[in-house]
Amino acid sequence: MVKVLQRCVSRPSLESGLTRRWAIQGLTAVGLMSLGTLHGARDAQAAVLPRRRLVIRATDYRFELPATAPSGYTEITLHNRGHEAHHVMFMRLHPGKTLAEFTAAAKSGDAGALFALADSVGGPGSVDPGQTSRAVVRLAAGRYAVICMVPNAHDMPHYQMGMLAPLVVTPSADEGAAPETEATVDLVDFSFDGLPQKIRPGRHVWKVINTGAELHEMVLNRLAPGHSYDEVKAILTAPPKPGSATPVPSAPPPFTSVAGTAPMNSGAVNWVVFDLQPADYFAICFVPDPKTGAPHFDLGMIRPFRVA
Repeated sequence: MVKVLQRCVSRPSLESGLTRRWAIQGLTAVGLMSLGTLHGARDAQAAVLPRRRLVIRATDYRFELPATAPSGYTEITLHNRGHEAHHVMFMRLHPGKTLAEFTAAAKSGDAGALFALADSVGGPGSVDPGQTSRAVVRLAAGRYAVICMVPNAHDMPHYQMGMLAPLVVTPSADEGAAPETEATVDLVDFSFDGLPQKIRPGRHVWKVINTGAELHEMVLNRLAPGHSYDEVKAILTAPPKPGSATPVPSAPPPFTSVAGTAPMNSGAVNWVVFDLQPADYFAICFVPDPKTGAPHFDLGMIRPFRVA
C-alpha cells in the first residue's frame, strides 16, 4: 500500500491532476441541468457537533494554528485568508518517524516520500480565497505535519512554499463522539457513492469515508450563474493537447470551491460541515490514479448536486 500511495502522489502526476482546474476560462453559458431529489434526508440544522474546536488560518503561504491539541473528535475550521485556494491535510507521522524527516522529504520535491513517513487523516477541503472550510476529524494522539498540497500557478505545491506546520495531539480521557449525519458519502475507486442529488439550503453534515484503495478527496464547488455542470465537466475532462502547458487563467473559473475534505488515505473518515446557498454544485476529486496518471475526475469522480 505504501508503494501504491507513493506512486499516487508522485509530483508530476499530482500536479497534472490538480492544476487542470486552472484550465477553465473564457467559457460560454449553456442551460442548467435537471437533478433528482434525495428523499428522506434529515435536516441537519440541529446536529450536535463536537465541543472541541481547532481553528486554522491560511495565508499565502503560512498556517496559523496552535502547537498542541487534545485527541478526540474535533471540529476543524480553515479560514482561507490568502489569494489562492488552500486545504489542510493532517499527516500523522508513522511511529519512529520525525518532523525533521518529513520536512526534509517535503523540501526534496518528492511528494510520494511524504506518504512513506505519514498517513493523511484528511481535514478541511480546498476552498477559494475568502471561503471557510469545516470538517470533523477524530484526531488520534501522536505527532502530525499539517500541510497544503495544492499547487500554485507554477505547479509548486504550497507545502514547499511554507505551508507545513507541526501539531502534537496529546492523549485525552474523553474524546467525545462523532456528530450525527444526514448522509454518508463513500469515496470509491472511482465515484462518490451516496452523494445526494438535491439538498435544502442551510447547514448540513455529511459523513465521508474513503472506502477506495487510493488516496481521495471531495471538493464541493458552487457553479457561477450562467454556467452549467455539463459545461465545466466537458472542459475538465477534455484531453490536454500534446505538448501544451497548463494555462494561467486571465479570469477566474466559473465555479467557487466552498467546502469538502482534503485528500485522505484509504479507511479515513471525515465529517464535512457546510452551509450552502441555493445554486448548482458539483463534487470532484483531483487526485491522480497511480496506474494511468489520470486525475480521478477523468475516471468518474465528478458528480453534480443542487441546493434548492
